[in-house]
Amino acid sequence: MATGTIYALTPLTVCVVVVAAVVLPLFGAGLSSRDRRWLTIVVCAAIVARVLIVGGMFLRNIQVHDDQFVGATSGDEAYAMSRALRTRDIVRGWPTTKYDYFVAYDEYGRNSFIPALTGLQLIFGPTPYSLRLLNALLFLCAALLLFRVAYRAFGRVTAFGGLLVVLFWPSLFVWSISLLKEPLYFLCGAVAVTCAVTIAGDPRWRVRAACVAATVLAWATMRDMRPAALVLAVGGLATGIVLFIFTASKRAAFVAVASAVAAIVMLSLVPPLQRRVVAGVEAAAKVQMGHVFTVGHAYKLLDAGFYVKPATPAASSLTLRADEAARFVVRGVLSFVLVPLPWEVQSARELAYLPEQLAWYALVVLLPLGAWAALGRGRLAACMLMGYAAPTAVVLALTNGNVGTLLRLRGLVIPFVAWLSVAGIDALMERSKRLVDERGRVFGRVNLFDAALIAFAIAVVPIAYGTYLLFRAPALRIESVERVPITREERRVAGGSTLTAKLKVRGTGLRPMLRALIDQTPALGFVFEDPHSADVLVGEVPAGAHDLILFDGVQEVARAPRAVTIQSEPSPEMLALGAFSQLDEETAGSIAAVRLSSSLEIVNAGPRRPDANGRWQREAEMRVQCDPDPAGEGCVVGGVLLNAPRPPTLQLVLPSGRVVPFIVNELLPNTPPQFVTARVRLASAPEPLALVRVGDRDDVLDERAATVVAVGSRHATDVDVTIRAGLDQSRDGRVYRGRAFKAGAPFRLSTDRYGCLTARNGAPRRFSKPHTPLQPHALPPATSRRCQGANKADAGS
Repeated sequence: MATGTIYALTPLTVCVVVVAAVVLPLFGAGLSSRDRRWLTIVVCAAIVARVLIVGGMFLRNIQVHDDQFVGATSGDEAYAMSRALRTRDIVRGWPTTKYDYFVAYDEYGRNSFIPALTGLQLIFGPTPYSLRLLNALLFLCAALLLFRVAYRAFGRVTAFGGLLVVLFWPSLFVWSISLLKEPLYFLCGAVAVTCAVTIAGDPRWRVRAACVAATVLAWATMRDMRPAALVLAVGGLATGIVLFIFTASKRAAFVAVASAVAAIVMLSLVPPLQRRVVAGVEAAAKVQMGHVFTVGHAYKLLDAGFYVKPATPAASSLTLRADEAARFVVRGVLSFVLVPLPWEVQSARELAYLPEQLAWYALVVLLPLGAWAALGRGRLAACMLMGYAAPTAVVLALTNGNVGTLLRLRGLVIPFVAWLSVAGIDALMERSKRLVDERGRVFGRVNLFDAALIAFAIAVVPIAYGTYLLFRAPALRIESVERVPITREERRVAGGSTLTAKLKVRGTGLRPMLRALIDQTPALGFVFEDPHSADVLVGEVPAGAHDLILFDGVQEVARAPRAVTIQSEPSPEMLALGAFSQLDEETAGSIAAVRLSSSLEIVNAGPRRPDANGRWQREAEMRVQCDPDPAGEGCVVGGVLLNAPRPPTLQLVLPSGRVVPFIVNELLPNTPPQFVTARVRLASAPEPLALVRVGDRDDVLDERAATVVAVGSRHATDVDVTIRAGLDQSRDGRVYRGRAFKAGAPFRLSTDRYGCLTARNGAPRRFSKPHTPLQPHALPPATSRRCQGANKADAGS
């Protein structure tokens, strides 16, 4: 009755208990009674600890238990359970929403663990706590499989020590009672390693066939559990087999070392092979860069200059040289072991992890000695454990850039290397008595002081020198300097200064804080992109060939002789028509025709007028000398583009020293106009037409202004007049103030006495002088302040 009640409340828990009662005793088969008893104690302690933690979770979450609770409040656990429960609802035909379908069929997070989780929810109903117990059972089975391998290969001390480390290692303990895929993934790996060792050591064909089937099942289960999981698993066993072959004898080990040296030499001497290897490292580095620019505590493996511009792996244009790739690999391996360093802890969680990090350091220190000792006791098992962990460790070392992710994924390696590190403790205890004799001699031959000197000379000095060669700051070298178009962003950065050219500098060892000089003239800016590329913005530099010089502080670090060529080009002159604004009355009255600078001159000034804000304004015509414009955008003065869509504003210094704004409304060529006489028909309301008189002048200060020289017949809605106007020649024909001047084209006339009158039938009558070609600059249409919005009148004239 009690069992039935419990099964009704939590059926999966009852199934887990039954399976555990049947399976766990099998791992004690073949052990001595003493060892079986110790194994029972260790396993029972592990089970009790996990059951207590899961029970505590249940009690803590009682207040949030409802039909929406998935067993976790955040993180990957909540996502996995929520997705499984949503899929269960869809399969059973229960009421769902579009969002349920989106989550259930989303490609993000799709792996083979989700269908298994969904199947459990379909069979047993919501199982947030029973599933934790099931994961704990899977983890225990995986650890006990490796315990059996270590017991037969390395002895009871190493086996029990490794089991204690795996079962009670803090992060692995949390793993084992989570709602995540790690316990199942660990079990698949343990099955593969155990079967590989058993196939080689057991002559019975039925056992071997069963191991092959179990390995295939494990691989099929883990195939979609992680990206490239099957590749890592097969590569791990293959690495173990290779290690087993090369550790068979001293001759085989010598062949392995010689092959490694030959591979390194070939890599350095054969460029195609080197490029392929570097391309693979680049792909890993792009993934690592993506992890760096995520939320959390990040760490960097590339040189600092590569982390200036965030980019996804698909969008990244990262390229590495051989030395940069080598530094990346070395930093990756060291970071996999050392990160997070105790003095770099940034959060309370990392501080709580610190004791485990110190224990990890101890495992790493003991690993070489333990591997050597394990090879002498059970070579096949040692090679399989090392080989299976190696590919996963390398991939994690080279693709990760987040501390939290590293700490979680490093647990994929710890269960396999823990046995080897414990073997190191066992070997150290056995050999400590034989290492130094009573006379203080190492191995009975060399005194301890001489042994330390020999070790220093053989190991420390070469390692230190090699580290210096690899990690010293790369020499800065300029390989090419190319002139590229100037963009609007560079003009904005120039801040009004004259921008003559933009240079693309490519080389090695470029750094963000460098200064660039063109001969003795400082560049406007040095824009760092990455250690191989930067932009140099060139200001006012005399024409000719110049050296590009890079400085780090006050020290010259690179020079490209005669790499910058500035061609002598005549600066075009234009007429800018506009108005000074925001003036006081005294300043407005002082404006007159005067040269303001070598490139700016007031040619004509109109009457001063008050504006709506109680200030004064004054129209003026200015002759401006355009700056050299490599981008060909038009007339640029002090970094301001005058033929911009919106009226640009120049900040000008008057002879009195005051800085006043000048709004440019119109831009005309500084060439003599071609005067013509034409008859036009002006159309408007009767009242403005009655005001048209001979001598009326278009509202523009320039001599091109159209003037009425005769008035013909008048009608109710139009009047015929004869005008004299100055035209300019453009690529599209004759223009008046930037607008086409031909029969049928719209013509506008505005004066102080009336607004804007328009006509369409302008026709030139005669020319007073031949036309003069314009400077090759785009001219904007004329914009009179009284003709704003006059386009509507064009259609009806």
